[in-house]
Amino acid sequence: MDAGRGKRAVIVISSEEEEEDDDDEYEEDAGDGDDDYTDRDGDDDESLSNKVVALLREGNDIESLKLRECKAYLRKHGLRISGTRAVCVARIQEHWGLKDGNGYNLYPRSSFIINCTGDVCKGDVVLFRQKVYEKFDKKTRNGRVIGSRTVAGRVVKESYGAAKQQHTFTVEVLWSSGYRKLPPLFPLLIKGRNLYKLKTYRQRWKNEADRVKVLSEKHRRGEAARSVRAMRQKKKHGYANVSKGTFGGGVCCSLSSCF
Repeated sequence: MDAGRGKRAVIVISSEEEEEDDDDEYEEDAGDGDDDYTDRDGDDDESLSNKVVALLREGNDIESLKLRECKAYLRKHGLRISGTRAVCVARIQEHWGLKDGNGYNLYPRSSFIINCTGDVCKGDVVLFRQKVYEKFDKKTRNGRVIGSRTVAGRVVKESYGAAKQQHTFTVEVLWSSGYRKLPPLFPLLIKGRNLYKLKTYRQRWKNEADRVKVLSEKHRRGEAARSVRAMRQKKKHGYANVSKGTFGGGVCCSLSSCF
């Protein structure tokens, strides 16, 4: 796979145990929006990325890198390209520091001490285990389990789908173990029900009060999303009932016919 060409592995994280929206368990591991991964500058990504790697290997400062050069490196490694030049430089530096397995030392398993199953928010550094499926068949709504992996990562984005208000997280991988390990800072896109399925633990925030605020905002948006879905369902059922009454029960649907 050539990450520089925008082709990213699709590893299925299925949920055959849940009947509702089974087909939505088919998740692409990378990608939470085109803006995070596109905006290509051309075929010179390879040379620009190599320039960045050379600077890193020589221990030189990369603060002077241009945004175009930063994005070339990030695309080459399948990482997010959103943010300012300073943000992209910091992401490159973090990736370089994690790439040789240092994530285990920086984020040891023993530091994930708080059970946050069912209540993760943006900013959390979490540890969870997930089943990995070979593929997902939309006809049978099933998939064959080929293993499992443990993932430690930082939640950088969370949102609710516009159509079904399903909660989805983007987790930047810090380290992973088990079947089909993911590279450092790989943007893992995962639905909430899959994130929570086998228990989720998090590190303690420097200021837990800050997390309370972020969590409260998340809950407000969740309530709003559920409210929107409820109204859509109510309207949908209402239209269906009117349609049945009009054509099946002779219900009056015209003012002129009532007088």
